[in-house]
Amino acid sequence: MGAIHQHGYDPLALLLVALLVVLGAVALGIAAHRHRRRRPRWLKSVSVTRRLDVVVRALDRMAESNADLLALEPEAWQSFQRGVTAMAAYRWDQAIGHFAAARSRVAGVQLAPLLLQTGVCRYMQGRLAEALREFQGSARLAEQRQDQLGRALALNNIGVVRRDLGELDIALRDLRKARVVTRESADLAAEALCVGNIGNVLRDRGEHNAALKLQEDALALARQVGDRQGVAASLSNIGSVLHDKGDLDRALERYTAAFEAARNVGYKLGMAIVLGNIGTLYSDKGDRDRALKSHESALALDYEVGCRLGIATELANIGLITVAGRAYSRAVKNLAESITFLLEAGAIKGHHQVLYGLSRCDDALGREQMEALLQQAGLAAEAVADTFDRIDLIRSRRPSQKGAGRNPFAPVPASPQLSGV
Repeated sequence: MGAIHQHGYDPLALLLVALLVVLGAVALGIAAHRHRRRRPRWLKSVSVTRRLDVVVRALDRMAESNADLLALEPEAWQSFQRGVTAMAAYRWDQAIGHFAAARSRVAGVQLAPLLLQTGVCRYMQGRLAEALREFQGSARLAEQRQDQLGRALALNNIGVVRRDLGELDIALRDLRKARVVTRESADLAAEALCVGNIGNVLRDRGEHNAALKLQEDALALARQVGDRQGVAASLSNIGSVLHDKGDLDRALERYTAAFEAARNVGYKLGMAIVLGNIGTLYSDKGDRDRALKSHESALALDYEVGCRLGIATELANIGLITVAGRAYSRAVKNLAESITFLLEAGAIKGHHQVLYGLSRCDDALGREQMEALLQQAGLAAEAVADTFDRIDLIRSRRPSQKGAGRNPFAPVPASPQLSGV
């Protein structure tokens, strides 16, 4: 009789199968990890509004006065004209002085357009509360003189400031009111202005599809009436929405077209904002050198046109890139200057990111060295203490250093556009 054979599994075969399973799992894990790493870091969060590595902005536009001021007495008219000329040269203090001289010679409803222009200057200086008061006064007087379009332009600018202050619902209400009036008056240029600014608020609220539709509408209106600054702004804002949605290639196309359109008409404020957004996009692509170069170019233009909010934004972005490069001492100066202005102005967008960057510097340098650097940056003792309180609060809500989980707090997104610049 032959030997008896037991039926079962070969141990060597089982070992080979197990090894194949383990190797397959490892390969899949590596592929998944690489795929995850290829995605921009900010896309791993729920929304672009939660990113802490950059400060993003929309290209908002403010409305200037369209009133007929020929009825003013000659001295007031000349002062008004000098003010407009100074605005064109970005000399905001001089412009305010000329408008004040004109205001001293008029009264009542004739003040409405002068208040509007003064508010635009205040906004460019980053004095948001003062700008808001001027625009509110202009809106009231325009309503009294039954100048509906003048009221709509003032409401547009009020909406822009409200958005900077983080009051998105109020901003949306005022901007929608303004749009209704511009449609009734058939002023397509003013309507394009309002439509674009409404789109920026909806973008801040995370309603990206609705925001994209409105920005495309604004672009069509601007092209219809030959508003070349409006075309540049709309292209930039379309790029910003596409950027938020993660379509970086199409976003860069729109940004490039927007920059060319703005440069062709000498729209330096528009060029600055687009360059800043291009810098953000390069950061998302992992190209830190090109990102830094774009932000530095944007900062130079913001200084040239005297846009205080833009200056604070780009100082923040440069500081955050420097933090990422672990040059903490260099980062503190830019971040300190940025946070000082943002807190003074009451602007919501950006200060969370700046404080996050400062908290990273504090981790690396220690409290004693941080205090010395903040004092060197010009902060008084009380301001230094306040900054440390804010840093400690941010640290308590900060993501784990190991990168687990998404950011537990959400900075509010970009600032709105004002008309009149």
